[in-house]
Amino acid sequence: MEFLGRGFNFIKSWFEKLTGDERKRLVLLCTAGFCVLLTLAALLSMRGSGSEKPPIEPERIRLNVAIPAEELFLPDEPDFLPGVLLERERRSSWSEEDAMEYWQNPLVSGEEQWREKIEASVDEFLERVP
Repeated sequence: MEFLGRGFNFIKSWFEKLTGDERKRLVLLCTAGFCVLLTLAALLSMRGSGSEKPPIEPERIRLNVAIPAEELFLPDEPDFLPGVLLERERRSSWSEEDAMEYWQNPLVSGEEQWREKIEASVDEFLERVP
């Protein structure tokens, strides 16, 4: 242990004696040497790994077979869905007959109970809000 301490002190004193330019050169030289060693290690590992690959087994090779369309695409949607009116002609005034196509009276079709439930839940919610 004492030997390592003396060796470290010797290197430390030698490094302290170097000027700024000499220190820069030493660090640059050490960095370049490390990069060369790292590159050599990478090249040797790549060269050695090529011969160790196992051969491809013929039964594991997948043949170039087309995928059936049923597996690749989603099926068509059913036809029972109602159509959607994306837009309609803009009118400056509406007659009652024109409006009847798009209007449903909620009181006639039995939707008053839903309106009462919605209003009750909104009132309950607003009472709980501080």
